[in-house]
Amino acid sequence: MSLNTQTKLDLFCVAVFSIFFIILMQVHLMAAVITGLLTYTLVLKLDHFLSCRMQRFGHKSRLVSVLLLTSIIVVIFIGGFGYIFSYFLDLAKHPTETMENIQSVIDKVSHTLPASIGNYLPDNIDQIQATIVDYLKEHVFYLQSIVKNVFHLLIIIVVGMIIGLILGFQQKKRTKNGVAQQPALKIALEHCLDRLVLVFQYVAFSQVIIALFNAVMTLIFLFVVLPIFGIDLPFRKTLVIATFVFGLIPIIGNLVVNVIMFFIGLSISFKVAIVVTIYLIFIHKFEYVLNAKIVGGKIHAGICELLIAMLFLETLFGVIGLVFAPIFYAFLKLSLKEMKLI
Repeated sequence: MSLNTQTKLDLFCVAVFSIFFIILMQVHLMAAVITGLLTYTLVLKLDHFLSCRMQRFGHKSRLVSVLLLTSIIVVIFIGGFGYIFSYFLDLAKHPTETMENIQSVIDKVSHTLPASIGNYLPDNIDQIQATIVDYLKEHVFYLQSIVKNVFHLLIIIVVGMIIGLILGFQQKKRTKNGVAQQPALKIALEHCLDRLVLVFQYVAFSQVIIALFNAVMTLIFLFVVLPIFGIDLPFRKTLVIATFVFGLIPIIGNLVVNVIMFFIGLSISFKVAIVVTIYLIFIHKFEYVLNAKIVGGKIHAGICELLIAMLFLETLFGVIGLVFAPIFYAFLKLSLKEMKLI
């Protein structure tokens, strides 16, 4: 089967995007791509909302969208860092009270753990302080690398957001100028970007559904299943809300929720903590199937196809490969379907 010039151009652009993604996954820069796609998509959606429902913005709706999203992002970052800084500052101002709280938690947990594990926990405040100091001394370089990696990730995320905002603002000019006067290669690259944004919307919608599913299942588990066995986990309402919020973050959000609920379950008993963890792991594994079902329904792909893609990229690139796999595979399949090659 001979391919026309346009199809060859489209294939070339898909190959360029694919190589670009593989390189970025290899050098751990996919966080910038994901946040860039998110801000770019939000700019387009917000612009559409403003231009349709608020006529007074008129041709300035895109600029208003960019400025509004930028303000929201800045407020979130400043508020988040301010909260974290004030929290640790408060801990530093009341060291004795902080150590007593830690001792209280350890005492409570030590009674729920098996004796073989509980014996490793410190017995008093002095021992806790000595343990913390020894740990910091032994792992100072490791902790420095963690802090460095966190700041590096934040910079990558911020840069990705800035790129997404810029591309979202410039997309207006592309629409106004039309496509007839543009080079064929540029048009093909822009079509590839449009397909990538479309599949990203599919995956983002899927993640919202998964987060909602997580929250509902957690609510049933905490408010129905555990009370049947006479177990009332503390902070149940907060845990359900946290499950939904963190569930919007693929993979990593699940890990955060698992850790939080494990320690809260540990405050009751070691067995409860294990049961909670097993339940959460089961639910999170089911998410892979749910994610594949939702995204696969949009691009007419089988569940097995997406699951294989997720496992394959996770093996090659780790967690970021697992997170990006639905987007990457959906982009490839949608591109090939539009070119009528499959």
